[in-house]
Amino acid sequence: MLNTFIFVVLPYVALALLIFVTPYRYLTNRLTWSAYSTQFLERKALFWGINPWHYGIIPILAAHVVGVVAPGTVKGFLANQDTLIILESLGLGLGLFALFGCLVLLPRRVNSPLLKRVTFASDYILLILLTLQTATGIYIATFMRWGSQWYLHTAVPYLWSLAAMSPRVDYMADFPMVLKLHAAGAFLIVALLPFTKLVHLLFLPIGFIKEPPILYRWRAKHMP
Repeated sequence: MLNTFIFVVLPYVALALLIFVTPYRYLTNRLTWSAYSTQFLERKALFWGINPWHYGIIPILAAHVVGVVAPGTVKGFLANQDTLIILESLGLGLGLFALFGCLVLLPRRVNSPLLKRVTFASDYILLILLTLQTATGIYIATFMRWGSQWYLHTAVPYLWSLAAMSPRVDYMADFPMVLKLHAAGAFLIVALLPFTKLVHLLFLPIGFIKEPPILYRWRAKHMP
């Protein structure tokens, strides 16, 4: 029952929300599409949080996607043991880097009075989910070694079976609970994406290149 919920119900619900809610939000309320810029409210912790997070998580996500899109090529690439060890070590380091970013960004939202005014419950939920997702990924990389290899023989065919509308739960059913939680976390993040500020990652800001810079002014209580 649990396997069916995590590997059948949850991914299709997440996909449906992504497909239908995202364009609805884009067309009905463009003002909430982009993430609020909070750099002018607090920048020191932002620097130490946002940079490790982006530089850590983007290569990891890219590696997951490449494994799904070109599994044969990746299998050949990882056939060399030295390459496998280097990539596993690099992936673990990037995961720790991303987790450090999350652990800076979450208390930043909690401890800054100015940021609390522009922070919603969805922001806290998303940050907690991202932190847990990164933490479970690090656990898997540490205690379930060579994930880049078995990922290609388990998760990848399972994901392709989802795309074919014929989910093969048997590929994932016998995995430890931590990996199932990692998969469930990924599907939950996709499901929440259309309702949160994270939806801005679906927008390519090409038009901003020709836009004039935005001028921010502080509103002082007492004018000289």
